[in-house]
Amino acid sequence: MSGLAGVLHECPPPGGAFTSCCLRMTTELPRVDLFTTDPARVTCTLRQGAELVVDSDGGESPDGWRQLI
Repeated sequence: MSGLAGVLHECPPPGGAFTSCCLRMTTELPRVDLFTTDPARVTCTLRQGAELVVDSDGGESPDGWRQLI
């Protein structure tokens, strides 16, 4: 990998769609970026603010489902 690779991202967890390092979908990353399962090799330093869907009202209303962390 002599200068050809972009950033090395951590693979999404099994069944997940977002990288563990920057919470981006693998399909929205540049094609030169690579993935690893070894957290020690990750070179991605970007961590976007995540908006996670949380069922905070027992399924009563979609208005109470979003929580920013």
